[in-house]
Formats: sequence, structure tokens, C-alpha cells
Amino acid sequence: MTKALIPIYGITFIGVLGYTIMIPVLPYLAQHYAAPDIVVGLLMTTMAICSSISAPVWGAMSDRFGRKPIVMISQLFSLVGYLLLALATSLGVIFLSRAISGLGGGNVGVAQSYIADVTAEEHRGEAYAYFGVAFGMGFIIGPVLGGVLVRLGFDAPFYAAAALELVNIGFTLLFLPAGKLGRSGARRSVREVVRAIRMPAIRSLFGRQFLFIFAVTYFFTIFALYLKHVLDLGPSEVAWLLAGAGLIGAAVQLGAIGKLTERFGARAVSNAGFALGLIAYALLAFVTGLWTFVFVLVLWALGAALVSPTLTSLLSEAAPVEERGVVMGLNDSINNAALIIAPAIGAAVSTVNPRLVGIAPAVAASVALVLGLGATSRRKVRASGP
Repeated sequence: MTKALIPIYGITFIGVLGYTIMIPVLPYLAQHYAAPDIVVGLLMTTMAICSSISAPVWGAMSDRFGRKPIVMISQLFSLVGYLLLALATSLGVIFLSRAISGLGGGNVGVAQSYIADVTAEEHRGEAYAYFGVAFGMGFIIGPVLGGVLVRLGFDAPFYAAAALELVNIGFTLLFLPAGKLGRSGARRSVREVVRAIRMPAIRSLFGRQFLFIFAVTYFFTIFALYLKHVLDLGPSEVAWLLAGAGLIGAAVQLGAIGKLTERFGARAVSNAGFALGLIAYALLAFVTGLWTFVFVLVLWALGAALVSPTLTSLLSEAAPVEERGVVMGLNDSINNAALIIAPAIGAAVSTVNPRLVGIAPAVAASVALVLGLGATSRRKVRASGP
């Protein structure tokens, strides 16, 4: 692993930590203002809409001006959003804070493009696995920290998130190298970008990524609501369960992804991950107690850990080098399109019947698995052709 990736992993970890610190708190914050479950979904949808708008812009700008300054600008948006959330006295201000944070949250594609810039293709899968580990560690520590800090007041986790984002900005300024520019910063034509994203391999990966993010985001949206309605658990228990899922994901991505992709290939590993996710979502209807939910959560965490880095690696390999920032930014927009749809559906279903929340993500995982198996079959046919 190149040393140039260490700063981006640190930035990713701190950024995810600042975001996940809020997950156990937001549903209860909405209830603090006597808002129904659907408001939780709308809060996440608002952030996702703004991220969808900003992601391709950040990606294109990073291709032209370099990765580092764009990452820093987007981090400033996130900082302002966290501060507003900490100071919020009404739901209107909370929605405004989520919108501003969303504008800053579209920089994931920039970080993924940076990894591709400085990593040889044969090591890219491992590099994205470590990127997933940074995410996983954020999920381990962030929810637990949020669950502890909320005892000091609903604003405490959000002040902590703002402080972490400030550290993140300083870390970026001091340690992140500039990264590459696409074609020495030249502006690429729309025709070239359209040609890149019309490639069958990229279209298929975009589709599978959308379905994956839809299912995962849906699960996160209903996570605290589901546990509250079905098992009567509070923020602290939600935090520890999320941390456990993050620990499992980090362990898999740190210790197994590289070996699995080397032996079976990224496509096969991602297919296995979708299969595990499908089983986990289907089993949500049959949870009868804490330990049955833990079993479901373990299956889900294993599946998500197998899918996330492998799909990203496959997309970075399929994207033309000169358009990589834009393609990864568009991928981030596709992710956020799923983020727009999933929270509203998840919160609505949770309101009607929490036992039925697994149906929609199970369907998404099934379609993604079929697409992945089809892509694998076509690849085998081409390989065996004349």
C-alpha cells in the first residue's frame, strides 16, 4: 500500500466518524420535536438530494483543479452543517443543516478517484478494501460515541461532529498530497464523458451500485426505528449494535477481501455479498429477540463488507483515466439518488408495519445479484470465444 493513501484513509475515518456519531440520535431528535417517523426519512433524503447535486460538480472540479482543494472546500460545508445542527432550535434549522452537510458530502467520489490516481491497478482492490476499513472503523467508534454523548444533551454529539470535521480539515491541509489532474487540468467535452458512462460495464456497475446503496441506506434509515418498535431498544443499544456491525465489516475488509478477490475475483466476491444481504433482509420479518437480530446483523455486515470495496474497485478499473473523477462523481450521484428514495420508503413502511421493512431491500439485493451473475456469465463467454 502506498504511503500517499494514509492521509486519505485518515480523512475518510474522521469524516465517517463525524457522520455516524449522529445515526443513533437523529430519530430521537425528530421525536424530540414531536415529528413522525417519516421525518427521519425526509432528513436523510434532504441531505441526499444536496449530495446528488454536488457530487458530479466536486468530481469534475477535482479533475480540473486537483483533489485536495475540492476535498477541503466540501469539508467546510460539512463543518457548517454540523454547527447548525448543534445550534438548531427547530425542525426547519435541522433540515437546513442537513442540506448544507449534503452539499459537502458529495466528496466521496473525489476520495475514491484519489485512491485510483495513486494506486497500481493490481493493488487497487486492496486499496479500496482499506478504504472500506476506514469506513468500518468510523462505524465502530462513531455510533458508540454518539450514544454516550447524547446523555449530555442532544446537541453534544453534533458539537463533537463539528470538532472532528475541524480536525479533518487540518489533517487534509497538512498531510494530503495534491493528487493528479485530468489532462493537466483541461476541461473535457460532455461527449467524452457521455461516451465513458455509456460503456456497458460502467452502466451495469452503476445499476448494481444504486441497488446496493438503496438497500444499505434503507436499512440504516429504519435501523433505530425498527429496533425501537420491534425490540424496544434505545439510542445506547442501537449505538453498540451499529458498532458491532462496523467491527465485523472492518475485520472482513482488512483480513479477507484481498485474499478473496485474488482467489475468486471481485465480481464473484460482490455476488456473494449480495446473496448474504438478500438473506439478511428477508430474515428481518422473523426477528423475535435481540439474538436473532444479531444473527441477521452479522449476515448483513458480512455481505456489505464484501460488496462495497469490490464494486468500487471494478468501477475504477472500468472508468477511463481522464474521466475517472467525473465517473466516480457520477457514481456518487447515483448513490445519492438511492439515498433520496430509500429513506422515505423505509420510514413509510416502518410506520405501517416494521415487520415488512425487509421486503424492499431484499428485492434490490435480488436484482443486483441477477445483474452480477449475468455480467459474470457474459465475461466467461467472451473469454472462451475465438
